[in-house]
Amino acid sequence: MNLVILGPQGSGKGTQAEMLVEKYGFSHIETGRILRAISASDSPLAEEISKTLSEGKLVSDEILEKVLTEKLSIPSPNGYLFDGTPRNVKQYDLLKYLLGLLGQKIDRLVYIWISEEEVVRRLSSRRTCLKCGNVYNLITNPSPRGNVCACGGELVQRADDSPDAIKKRLTWGFTKEVKQKAEEDGILLEINGERSIEEIHKEIVERLGLNG
Repeated sequence: MNLVILGPQGSGKGTQAEMLVEKYGFSHIETGRILRAISASDSPLAEEISKTLSEGKLVSDEILEKVLTEKLSIPSPNGYLFDGTPRNVKQYDLLKYLLGLLGQKIDRLVYIWISEEEVVRRLSSRRTCLKCGNVYNLITNPSPRGNVCACGGELVQRADDSPDAIKKRLTWGFTKEVKQKAEEDGILLEINGERSIEEIHKEIVERLGLNG
């Protein structure tokens, strides 16, 4: 089974993705983390990606295609889980095409929704470890060591989690067109994200028909 998990920034889709990956063995393709890693490397794409992310914008579809093609070249017996991608119809069609080359498809698109007010509240409380990249939230998932990551690294607020960057992201967010396409394809699964992590996970597992 190949899954896509989408939703507004701060919806908890990353947490739910990690729980599914750990429990069911999906290959986790989290494009945000992948792109941040590239931006911090000596890759020829580093500068362009870094500038794009710092402005709170989406990377080009060409860059995304390179990333997805590379990740899909690694076989995944238990399926792929795409976290945060696709963000527009072109990316949606691209993912369908790339999976089709492997004789596969997007089986379900899980959309976790939360209100705009909740997005701002959660994101302004998010902190990222400079050392290992772990992400915490001062409200929903604080570090057990306060302002320090469990690994000992410093926790900071990412530039794209500043109020201005958050507002910019809310202007593009999760496009209605992608949601509509998934609904037309009969693969859309909407989940209320303004509940506990455990409640959300339980509903996703049950509605996907996975073993508990």
